[in-house]
Amino acid sequence: MKKNISSLLFLTFVILYAAFSVAAQTENKTSADLYKEVQNYPRTRMTELRSKGVIITRDKSEDVMKEKRSLAEKSAKELAGRSGLMPNDIFYLGLLYEEAEDEKNAMEVFQKYIANFSSETKNAALQSARQRVIIFASKNKDLEIMEKTYLDWEQGEPVTETQRASLQDYMALAFYKDKEYEKSIKYGEGALRLTEKLPEKDWGERKGKEKLYGNLVEILTYAYKKNDRKEDAIKILAEGRALSFTIPSAELYRRVMQIVSASGISEKKLMEKVESISTSEPAPELEITEWLGQNPVKLENLRGKVVLLDFWATWCGPCISTFPRLRSWHKKYTDDGFMIIGVTRYWGREGSKSLTPLQEYEFLGTFKEKHKLPYGFAVSDGDKTLNKFGVGAYPTTVLLDRKGVVRYIGIGAGTEEVENLEDMIKKVIKEENLAN
Repeated sequence: MKKNISSLLFLTFVILYAAFSVAAQTENKTSADLYKEVQNYPRTRMTELRSKGVIITRDKSEDVMKEKRSLAEKSAKELAGRSGLMPNDIFYLGLLYEEAEDEKNAMEVFQKYIANFSSETKNAALQSARQRVIIFASKNKDLEIMEKTYLDWEQGEPVTETQRASLQDYMALAFYKDKEYEKSIKYGEGALRLTEKLPEKDWGERKGKEKLYGNLVEILTYAYKKNDRKEDAIKILAEGRALSFTIPSAELYRRVMQIVSASGISEKKLMEKVESISTSEPAPELEITEWLGQNPVKLENLRGKVVLLDFWATWCGPCISTFPRLRSWHKKYTDDGFMIIGVTRYWGREGSKSLTPLQEYEFLGTFKEKHKLPYGFAVSDGDKTLNKFGVGAYPTTVLLDRKGVVRYIGIGAGTEEVENLEDMIKKVIKEENLAN
C-alpha cells in the first residue's frame, strides 16, 4: 500500500515538474522569440508533415495556417500575462495579436506602444506601429485616430512613397465610406499622383502598383460623382484607360472598364476624354518559344502594319467563339496592312490529358487546321508574355497601331466589346501608313 502511494506521489511529481518545465521554457522565451516562432511555424510544420509522407493539399495548408493563428493567440495571451513589459515587448505583443487576427487588441497594444514615445521620436518600429494603427483605424472608422496617427507618421522616419501612397489609399476609402467626400478626394488624389511615380523593379511591384492605382481610380470616381464633379470622374477614368494602354495592362483596363460600367458612364463619352497617345511608347516585345503558320517575327519589325494580338487558350470556349469573327477580319482587312497574331502558351494538357511540349505542338497544329485559322500562332513557354501585357483573362485582344502603340484592349467576347474593337480597327487602319 505504502509502495503504491509512493509511486503515485512520484508520478504526480513528474507530471507537475514537466508542466512547470514547459511553463518555464515558455516564460524564458523573449517576446521576439515568441513572434519568430509564430512566423516560422508554417515552414517548420510543412517540413515536418512532408518528412512523414503527408501530401500538402490546399486544405492541409489551411489547417496549418489555423494552427499558426492558434499559436499566435496562445503566445499573445502568455506574453500579455507577464509583468513589467518593456516597450519592445509591447511591440511584439501587438504583432502577435495581429498574427492571431485579433485587430481590436492589436490596435490597442500598438497605441500603447506609441504612447511610450514623443511625436518627434524617429525609429522604424514606431513607424511600423503607426502604419498598423492607421490601417486598423481606417477599417474600424476611427477616423480621428487614423488621421492624427498618419500626420505623426509623416513626420517620422523612415517614410517611403510606396507606404505613403498605400496609407492614403486606406484613408481615402475610409473617408468615402464615412461620406466625407472632400477628404476622400484629397487623400485619393495625393495617393494617385504618388502611385503614378512608383518604381516597377519587377513583376510583383508592377502588379502591386496596378492594383493600388485601380483602387484609387474607383474611389475617386465615386467620390467625384458624390461631390457633383462628374467631369472629373470621367477624366480620371480616361486617364486610367489611357495608362492601361501605355503600360500595357489588360488587367488594369478591365478594372477601369468595370468601374465605367458600374458608374453609368458610357464608354464612348469616356473615349472623347482620352488624351492624345502620339507620344506613347511602343508595346513590349513578345517572348515566344514556337511559331505556327508564321515566320518568327518581332513586333518592332511590324511597324507600318496594324496588328491585333489575340490572347487565347485551347480550353477557352469564349475564345473559340470569336474565331469566325477573326477569320472574317483577316479576310476583310489584310490588304489594308492588318494582321492577326494568335498568342497562346503551352499548358501541358488537353482537357485532363497531360501532353509533352512536342505533343502539344502537334495538337496546336491540328487545332489550327480544325478551326481554319488563316493567321499565325505565337506560343510562349510560361507567362512572361502574358505578364508583359497584364493578361489575366481570356480572350483578351490588344490592338497595335502602325507605330506599335497600344490603341485598344478588349476583354471577353461580348457584342459591344467586339463592335468597339472593330470600330477601332477601322479607325487605326485609316491612319497614316508609316511604311509608305
